[in-house]
Amino acid sequence: MINVLYLDDEEHNLTSFRAAFRRDFTVFVTTEPSEALSILRDHPIEVVISDQKMPSISGVEFFELIMPDYPNPVRMLLTGHADIDAVIDAINKGRIYKYISKPWNEAELRKLVEEASYLYKTRTESEAQATDYSIKLYSSQEKLAVLSKDLASCDELSENSRKAYSQRIDELIEMLEVPKML
Repeated sequence: MINVLYLDDEEHNLTSFRAAFRRDFTVFVTTEPSEALSILRDHPIEVVISDQKMPSISGVEFFELIMPDYPNPVRMLLTGHADIDAVIDAINKGRIYKYISKPWNEAELRKLVEEASYLYKTRTESEAQATDYSIKLYSSQEKLAVLSKDLASCDELSENSRKAYSQRIDELIEMLEVPKML
């Protein structure tokens, strides 16, 4: 099941959300940003939905707050106010996936959460593959460096053969080097 966290200062919105989606998703709801942080810490949340207009923190501010520690959950902003500045902030600062107007359409919101979960899974799989590739890349570099040293001390090859193999190994090591960031 998809783990969804919904933060809203209006308890009746949370009750409606839980009632509508508890059969489809594992739903976590709260009116408190601090509790939302605890839920993120304690559960593998895939989708975070936040109301924009709350008394202590805006939805965009909440997303900015969680991004450094929880960059992977897909963020969706929910609001009853058509505020273009909030939309721009949400996109630029909160890096939201979708901006949803209240009252929400249940079928549409369900579809958006499912799409967001797919995006979350795709992102995390890509990150895992990139990490695995990096590990294999560094391991290959190390093995080629060892091979190069072994080749340099090999007496069974002619000097020309040793140089040719050594040159090819050096070329492979150079190809595998990660470019330095500016």
